[in-house]
Amino acid sequence: MKGFVEVVMRWWQLPDQFHSFSRYLEDRGFLTSCRALVGGTALWMGLVLLSARFSDVGPQGTFWRAVNLMVIVLCVGAALIWWLFPPTPLWSYTFVVGSDVAIAAAAATDSEPMGRLIACVVFASIGGYIAFFHNPKLQVGHLVFASIVTVLSGWTLLFGPAADVGLGLAKIAVVMATIIVIPVVSQMVLAVLGSDATTSDIDPLTGLLNRRGLSRRVKDLMGPPVTEADAVLVVVIDLDRFKTINDVYGHDVGDSTILRTALRIRLWTTKAALTARVGGDEFVVVERVPVSVIARLEGQIRSAMDGATDDPPTSASIGMAVRTAPRHPGESVDEAFAELFRVADSVMYEAKREGGNQVRASLV
Repeated sequence: MKGFVEVVMRWWQLPDQFHSFSRYLEDRGFLTSCRALVGGTALWMGLVLLSARFSDVGPQGTFWRAVNLMVIVLCVGAALIWWLFPPTPLWSYTFVVGSDVAIAAAAATDSEPMGRLIACVVFASIGGYIAFFHNPKLQVGHLVFASIVTVLSGWTLLFGPAADVGLGLAKIAVVMATIIVIPVVSQMVLAVLGSDATTSDIDPLTGLLNRRGLSRRVKDLMGPPVTEADAVLVVVIDLDRFKTINDVYGHDVGDSTILRTALRIRLWTTKAALTARVGGDEFVVVERVPVSVIARLEGQIRSAMDGATDDPPTSASIGMAVRTAPRHPGESVDEAFAELFRVADSVMYEAKREGGNQVRASLV
């Protein structure tokens, strides 16, 4: 029981997964296919509702037929948006809320109780979508709404003129199990697996990104157009004589030195910066900054990284590469980052050859 409670608590504390899961799909080349699938599902639902207009137990009367038509239009519109425009968190949330309302409206247009209950099964697909892309709070809100709509859809089976309480309870229970159990279990499993996947991108000692995590995330940061007001800055930091610290004082002191360095880096980076430990004593920071702040930032970095009063004293050789020009035609984000990293690494080694404890910068 305790283990189950821990899983539930871990699930409840999950952050929104839209960016992380979208990036996961994009890294593996599945994002376009996923957009096509979600858009195709929305269009398919619209076609199902269109066919219901020609059924004897479909929407009856001017009002309900108008509601049916409105939901069909929404389905087609949602499909086109998924196919034509890159998804955003706002659109994704709008899609979830709009889908829930559309499913409820579609169920209400069916003149037969069993048809209304069958329509409610579609709530499970939205729950599955939330399980992959969003957070448990949204999932709970969705499930509460879906449960209320399901009970109301089967109301006449329980209390109508031709009520069959046993049948009504059984059908409602089956639908409720479908729309609740599948999404919740999926999201709990993803909470466990997703945590493991996330930690594979993290350096266990410092909590910073590792080389793999940096590689996965740098595309998002470097993707927008580069200008002098929004330049890309890559900083390579290498501790001076770190091997001597390890050899003389031991690995525990070496680990403490690495941790202090990671904390110092956080003093001058923004929340949007990508900070990674890519080697034993080598760190990389990737950030978007205006060119006008580079000189001031250079001083901040030099001051923050000063470990002269540490025991043992430490210093670092630091290389900075700044890019203000857009990518060349045909140049990928990976290629642009590789060039920036190469330049920053090169000027870092210049600083190290000149005695270390220095900052060198280069404009790319």
